[in-house]
Amino acid sequence: MRSDTLITTPLQEPAIAVVNRIKVHIRCRNCGETFILRGVRDMKGHIETGFKKCLCDNDRDFDIEPLA
Repeated sequence: MRSDTLITTPLQEPAIAVVNRIKVHIRCRNCGETFILRGVRDMKGHIETGFKKCLCDNDRDFDIEPLA
């Protein structure tokens, strides 16, 4: 039976990006369905949540409000 020595290299500290997530309330103007998601505000002030469309297939007409 052969035994090899395990050589480990020191781990580099991972780059930590500071991301300020905010809660967002989304309400569909078609059917009234509501969603609460977490989003990230970009440099221009827009909020990106990854939300694509409502359960009623509406993909354009929403009220989007950041929650405190």
